[in-house]
Order: sequence, then C-alpha cells, then structure tokens
Amino acid sequence: MKNKTKRYITGFDGLRALAVIGILLFHLMPTKIFGGWLGVPLFFVISGYLITDLLIQEYDRTGGIAPLQFYKRRLKRLYPALIVMLLITTAVILLFDKELMYNLRYIILTNVTYTYNFWAINNGQSYFQQFAGESPFTHLWSLAIEGQFYFIWPFIVWFLLKKNLKKYHISLTLLIISIISALLMGILYHSSAINRVYYGTDTRIFAIVIGAALAFVWPSMRLAQYPKKEIRRYLNAIGTGAFIMMVVGMIFLNGQAAATYKGLMYLFTLDVAVLVAVTAHPASWYSKLLDQKVLNYLGTRSYSIYLYQLPIFIFYEKFIPHYQPTLFHMVIEVVLVFLVSELSYRYIENVFRYGVQWHQVNDWLLRSRNRFFIVTTPITVFLLFIAFGLTDKRAGLPQPPTQLQQKLTKNITEVDKRNKLADQEEKASKHEKKMGVSQKLSKEDQKIVSDYHVKPTQYLAFKAMSFTAIGDSVMLDAGPYLQDSNPKIHVDAEVGRQAYQATDIVADMAQNDKLAANVLMGLGTNGDIKRHDLDLMMKSIGKKRQVYWMNNFVQSKPWQNSNNQMLEAAQKDYKNLHVIDWYSLAKKNTNWLADDGVHQGQIGDFNYVRLLIEKTAEVNHIK
Repeated sequence: MKNKTKRYITGFDGLRALAVIGILLFHLMPTKIFGGWLGVPLFFVISGYLITDLLIQEYDRTGGIAPLQFYKRRLKRLYPALIVMLLITTAVILLFDKELMYNLRYIILTNVTYTYNFWAINNGQSYFQQFAGESPFTHLWSLAIEGQFYFIWPFIVWFLLKKNLKKYHISLTLLIISIISALLMGILYHSSAINRVYYGTDTRIFAIVIGAALAFVWPSMRLAQYPKKEIRRYLNAIGTGAFIMMVVGMIFLNGQAAATYKGLMYLFTLDVAVLVAVTAHPASWYSKLLDQKVLNYLGTRSYSIYLYQLPIFIFYEKFIPHYQPTLFHMVIEVVLVFLVSELSYRYIENVFRYGVQWHQVNDWLLRSRNRFFIVTTPITVFLLFIAFGLTDKRAGLPQPPTQLQQKLTKNITEVDKRNKLADQEEKASKHEKKMGVSQKLSKEDQKIVSDYHVKPTQYLAFKAMSFTAIGDSVMLDAGPYLQDSNPKIHVDAEVGRQAYQATDIVADMAQNDKLAANVLMGLGTNGDIKRHDLDLMMKSIGKKRQVYWMNNFVQSKPWQNSNNQMLEAAQKDYKNLHVIDWYSLAKKNTNWLADDGVHQGQIGDFNYVRLLIEKTAEVNHIK
C-alpha cells in the first residue's frame, strides 16, 4: 500500500469561480449570456473527478474505502450551509412573501434528503420560467443529484477497485454510461416538458460520470510525477482550445433549444472535462493561470454563492418597486450575494468543515446565565417561528392556479374550438368576395365597434381581412377577443413560446399554405427576438403577405427594450412589416394589466385588439 499525501490541485478553485460567474451572469443577463447555466455541468465534472480521485487515493493508502467517514466529510462540507440557507429563505417567505408558502414543507424535506430534483420534475418550475412567482429554491436540483452520487459512489468505486479491473476499462465503461445518459436526455426531451430531462438524475448524471471516468485514467497523484517539459506545450494548446469552447458555450448555448438536449450539452461537458484534465496537471499553464487571488476567493466561496444567488435575485427584484434590470441594480444584487456568501463561508462552512470545539462553546455559554439566554433565545425563537410557520396548511398544499393561469388554460380550449370555425370562415369569405360583401354594420358589428372604440369603416375593413396569429402567452391571453372581433383569425399561441421556436412553425405553415393573407405576430415576452430569427420568419411569410407585429411590454426583463428596438429597425427593412406599439400604450395604462404586470386584464385585451384594428386601418389608408 502506498503512503502518499494528497496533492492540492491548483486551478480548480479558478474553475469553480468561472462556473459560478457563468451562473450569476445567466441569472442577471439571460439574453446576453445564454449558456451561463452551463456552469452546473462544469461543477458536476469537477465533483465527479475530485471525489473519485480522493476515493481511489484512499483505497491505494488503506486497501479499502470507509463510506461512513466519507459521508461525514461530505455532510460537514455541504449540509450546514444548505440548512441555514433553507431556514433563512423560509423565514423571508413567511414574513414577506406568503405566495411562495405553497409546497414549502415538501421543498424543505426533499432538499434535506437530496431528492428535490425528483420532486421538481412533476411539481417544480422550469429553470427557465419567467412569469409565475419564481421559486428561490429552483437551483437546488443540482445539489440533490450530487447528493445521490455521493451516497452510492463509494461502494461502486470500492467494488471496481476490489475486482482489480484495468483503469482504462473502468473509464471506458463509465464513458459508455455517460453516452447512455446523454441519449436518454435527447430521447426524452420535449419542449413543453423540459423539467423531465433538465432535473432528471438519469439524464444529467453524465457530467458527473465523465468527471469520474477522467479520474481513473488521469489521477492527480500520478500526474505530479510527470516531467513538465515533455507535455507542457500540448497541454497548453489543448487547454486553450477547451477554454475558448467553454466560453463560447457559456455565451451562446441556449437552455431552451432542442439541439442543446440532443447532443450539444454533452459535447460541452466533454469539452470542460478536457479543461479539467489540463488544469489538474501541474505542468499545465492553466493550473497557474486559474490560480489567482480573485478566482481563488470566488472559487472557495462558490458553494455559498450558488446557494444564495437565486433567492437574493428573486427577493430583490420582487421587493424593489418598479424594478428595472439596470446596471445599478445588478451591482447591488451581486454585492448582496457576495456579502451573504462571505458570512456563510466564514461562519457556517468553515466552522463546521474544519471543526468546532463544542465543549468549549458549551463552557463559554454556561459561564454566564445572561450570555446563555442572550445567545440561545433568538435562535430558539427563530426556529420556533419557522416550525410554526410550516404548520400553515398552505405549506403542505400545491399552489392553486392563479386567475391568469385559469384564464390561459380556458383560452387554450376556446381558441382551439374557434380555430376550426376560423378556417371555415376563411373559405366562406373567399366565396363571399366573389358574391360581394355588405358594407353595413350588423347588430353584432355595432356592439364590437362600441366595445373596442373603433370607427365603423375601420372595423368593416378589418373584419374583411383574414389573419394567422402566432404568438406566446400574451397573444393567447387576447386570443378569444381577437376571434370575437374577427372570426377569420386563426390563433396559434402557446405559453412560454420563444421567438426562435416560431421560425419552424411559420416555415411549416407557409410550406403547407396555411398562412392567411395577413399575419399577426406576438413574440418576445419570454426572451429576446434575434434579428436572424425574424429574417427567417419574414422570408417564410413572403412579400405578398402583410405582417403586423405587436411589440413587447415586459418591464422587469432585460430583453424588452432590445426587442422593441430591433423590431423598429426591421420595420424599415421590410415594407410589409408593421410594428404595433403595445409597449407605449401598456406603459401608460398598467392598470389594464394582470397582477404580473405583463399579461392583460379584460380592458387590456380590448385595447390589444383595438390597436390591431387601428393599425390595419392605418396601413390600408382607411379613415
């Protein structure tokens, strides 16, 4: 048996820092740093490598692995900070945001048992969800997967090493398992049910397994024996390529794109595994480049930063009146995250990780009765407050659907039913044009003119037009009102739809001749609209159709202004593209909106349709 001391791997704290920086930037600027969430696979690879490497070293030193000691070390490292974060976040919810109380017992229970990801698949929000009372616990799914890995991995490593299997055979087997996991992700992926593959242990474990596979063929103790000059040039070149690809992925890899789940995430993970391998080698330039004070500072505190960043972002943005994602607010949010994380690192992580002499604490407390009560009373009151708060029946119930959610669910059924009638009306209208259409208002028409406050001539012209409407939940919100005003409007709107997802929808409709003479677009609520995607849609629609595009009113989101500016610029390049300024009207009349400040109330729906009618009249020179 060998008796070697463990080697501290310089550069790994730097990698952790890069991972958590990516995650922070993604949550702050999701339309600029699309792939910042990929910091999690980087964390997974590092964990898989380090844990496996340490277990192999333990086996080499002692001839066995002590699972209980391993669990004790892991719990001391991870559990205290997690528990404190759960308690503090729960206290904030109980005091200031009772809407988040629903399911709170289950959320806490599944987090302390490292099973939260299983619960989140069926009960949690999508990691990319934007409008539905975002949960401050959503990010904890990754800790659950790591916890499950820690639970079973010591036994698996012991079994593999006990069998005296060749290390590269073990590594190859693990790589095959990682490929199976990635294939499952691609097979099970569905855009409307992303939680299954995003949170699933079976579909996300490949990153940890890749790190583990690396440890069997690239053990840190063996690397320390290699001469530096023989491999430095190759390591640096390979590391530079991997580093560049990692940065590109963190900027551009969209977490809601199908391609991400059908291979790109796996390729990204392989890339960062290469970077981990290069950094682990003491001859590598990256082992020194990433060993800098600032990066080491962030890396050593990355666990606490990860724990607290999402709760702080969510609560700050919720409690600040009229929050706007400006640089000023972002700086404050980051400072708050760093301050809280520093406190957590110093007084929770380090105290439990490096040991605390509890008998000394006990002696110190008991020396003075006043001191004992001064210290223990607020802690006891705090814990009793949490316990009492969790007895609220809401903490054990799923959140009931909001009025908006009920409305959108009802609208889906209503719109689908009316779409069949719209298709029939479109066919009938072509026949009526040949026969001649009456230009007189019926009683129903007169009511609509009155309800929507439009001129009769404008409405009659609008009613004679046929539309295909393609959009997201804001359009779905107004769907029945659109179809009330004009039965020849076919609405294809979906909650959570992104602009890039509509490119295929538009292309398919155009190819199958299902686009009407006029197309109403309502996209951009959930993310940015890329000019490239707009160009693709305009190309599919063609120059003969008129396109009316509602711009965005989503004040709390950073993509609102860039979307609206891009639409204005595109309008100058396409003669058949007409932007409808919903933003300006909604901004002046926020009382027309639902509680989320984005979707419409009834008055908002009426005015959404009114804007469309008036815009069609303007385009067609009807007064």
